[in-house]
Amino acid sequence: MSAFEQLVIRTDIAYQRWLASTDGDVFDDDEIVAVFCRNSLRERNATYEVAQWLPDHLMIGQEGDRGYFLTCDGAAGPILCIDLGGLSAGEGTVVAPTFEAWLRTGFALPPEPEWLTADVYVDRVPVDSVQILYQLRKLLGATWRFSDLRALLATQPFLAVKACHTGVLQDRLEQAPDLRPFFFHDANGALEPVWSSDER
Repeated sequence: MSAFEQLVIRTDIAYQRWLASTDGDVFDDDEIVAVFCRNSLRERNATYEVAQWLPDHLMIGQEGDRGYFLTCDGAAGPILCIDLGGLSAGEGTVVAPTFEAWLRTGFALPPEPEWLTADVYVDRVPVDSVQILYQLRKLLGATWRFSDLRALLATQPFLAVKACHTGVLQDRLEQAPDLRPFFFHDANGALEPVWSSDER
């Protein structure tokens, strides 16, 4: 028996029954998520080298650059959504508590979190750190003139983005931890950090 077949046998019973009864890939109602039939399952897991990066997991579905994974430990575990660009079980978010629960929803995805929209300010950049301000400019895609950077540093806090989706900014700050301390949003007249460790 191949290693792939051994993984399938170690998935939960509800998934094994569904897989045995399915001839082709199945899509959710919005035709966004594809849940793989047996032939696609083998090919997709080989293509993304899932066994190498996530042993004891099967990628059972896909939505663009996100994969949907099931743990192969004989238990009815959660369905994880993981970015295919960086396979790591620790980076996954739970889509459903079990395959059976996900199946009952028609493979629906949980709603996207509602992002706070607020004015975002830059503050607490050392006054001689033009380089940091340049990095903030680049991260935001701002059009501040280079000749104005020193003046902006002197006027902190200054409005950087009006009506910003702070969740989008937080996503960008995931990859730029050194820039997190310099972004604040207006919360009823007080400036609060955009990046809060409680939110991550």
